[in-house]
Amino acid sequence: MQIEYPSLSDVVYEHLSKQIIEGNIKYGEKLNIKAISERLNVSTMPVRDALKKLEMENIVQIKPRSNCIVAVPTKKSILDAVEMRELLELHAVKLALRTMSVDNLRPILEIIDEMKSIIEGTQSSEQISRYIYLDLLFHTELCKLAGNDYLEKFYREVNLHLNMTFIYRIGIPPDINESFADHKQIAKKLAESSPESLELLGDHLERSRGHIIRGELFCSLE
Repeated sequence: MQIEYPSLSDVVYEHLSKQIIEGNIKYGEKLNIKAISERLNVSTMPVRDALKKLEMENIVQIKPRSNCIVAVPTKKSILDAVEMRELLELHAVKLALRTMSVDNLRPILEIIDEMKSIIEGTQSSEQISRYIYLDLLFHTELCKLAGNDYLEKFYREVNLHLNMTFIYRIGIPPDINESFADHKQIAKKLAESSPESLELLGDHLERSRGHIIRGELFCSLE
């Protein structure tokens, strides 16, 4: 059996996608092809190929003279992404409840523990940024519980259009203590294989949607 290794353009694509999903590359940011190639120690060709793929997914806009800008989501694209995120997460948990085990939950419980240390700490700007990243990991791990590769792939694509850092920035500043309480309760009910986890997750996602659409920056978008 022949092993297929990822091409350089695939590696660059995965790197850029991860940076966008985690909010390290911002929407509206200009990407410099030469700077990216130098940072990753590759030629400009795989960078161009990776950006072409992102352009086909409507993540970036490539303009004349090699100018490339990460597309800023519109109100419609945000609401579409939020709706798909809700559908995927709720379906993932519904599937996961059939075969739930403590071992499966271990990554989520570790995330909850780190969130707790932030909640009980000084909550500096750096810690808040870390909490937002953990929030992303929490919801990503929820989807992984389903054990469905296609679901994980679709969820990742949704996150490309709507990363957690962007959600926190455009909406009403969320109460991370309330957010943590939600995450903790969801994890608790999952550990009990309780269908109540679905209801708690639905309420949590609905609150998140409300924070987004009432945000001043969200209202200023197209």
